Amino acid sequence: MPDFVATILAALIGSVIGSVGAVLADHWLTERNERSHRREILIQRYIFQLQDALEMLYYRLRNLAFQGGKYVMTDDYFEQTTLYALGRTLALERIFALEAVYPQFDTVYPGLGKFMKEYRIDFKLQHSNFYRYDRIALAEAVIEREGDAFRVSTYLEFRKRYETANSLEKQWLMPAGRAIQSLSVSQMEDLLAAVKTKAQGVAKKTGINSSLVRDN
Repeated sequence: MPDFVATILAALIGSVIGSVGAVLADHWLTERNERSHRREILIQRYIFQLQDALEMLYYRLRNLAFQGGKYVMTDDYFEQTTLYALGRTLALERIFALEAVYPQFDTVYPGLGKFMKEYRIDFKLQHSNFYRYDRIALAEAVIEREGDAFRVSTYLEFRKRYETANSLEKQWLMPAGRAIQSLSVSQMEDLLAAVKTKAQGVAKKTGINSSLVRDN
């Protein structure tokens, strides 16, 4: 084979290899950027909110179980604020199911979606007097719809609807309120342990710390 033909072939092969390499590199960078973007969305929209909700519920339950918090609250204040603290966590778990978020967690943090499904706080209440559809009612009472997506209500949004004269939410949540009022100290302790386990598991898998990881 003449030298100039060999040179041309080598140049063509090098060009093809270089083009394929560039395409693969671009594909890898694009995929990495998309994965990083998905991670940021999951962190900001879901994980931070979940950790905050777990912390709110944990400290409310600890105050009630060990610090006599219930005895310095009016019944209405106790019921309303505890419903919101528990409802916020249940609402996020409901949103994760409605928006099919659990599989998305697994693609970014392997095993996280499976862990969060297995350690749902909702499951810890299934053998109490707090029945499943009453738990769903509480969860959905703390959810707002914005376009095609859902978000958790702020406390003031929840309170405004709950305190409105002839409030439908208050009527719908009467069974949930009775269940909250009937929680025993041992049931609160079980919930505390479950909340802390979930917070620790999420922190371990994501590397995003929570105050409950350090709490004794």
